[in-house]
Amino acid sequence: MTSGPTQAPRPTPGRLKPYLAMVLAVLFVPAAEILLKRGAMATAVHHGTVAGLGLNVLTSSWTWLAIVCYIANFVCWLYALRHLPLYLAFSLLSSTHALVPIGCWWFLGESIHPLRWTGIAVVLLGVVVIAGPAMKAEQRL
Repeated sequence: MTSGPTQAPRPTPGRLKPYLAMVLAVLFVPAAEILLKRGAMATAVHHGTVAGLGLNVLTSSWTWLAIVCYIANFVCWLYALRHLPLYLAFSLLSSTHALVPIGCWWFLGESIHPLRWTGIAVVLLGVVVIAGPAMKAEQRL
């Protein structure tokens, strides 16, 4: 029995499956959030005790599609974690903080204040600054 931290197995050079899983994990989050918003909007007009608790949102197919996206995200995330270092995977996952508002703007027609656009750009730049060199280093190993 060994003690100390364990390291994630390194992906073999040229093998993109962990990175593809990471991209899918990142994309499933904004998809799920947008679908949840659609489900909440579709059930907002209902009244009663169930509606008051917010449980009527479970009657929407949008909500169930969101749940499927969350499950798919979880599976992809676990796969990526098996093959990528956590610091790299978590850095890449941070891009969801930019993709959710962009998706809401694109698919739901929500407005985004110019200052928020600046924040989105900063988040995406941060992901590139942190994850870009790490991904190149991982591919060289």
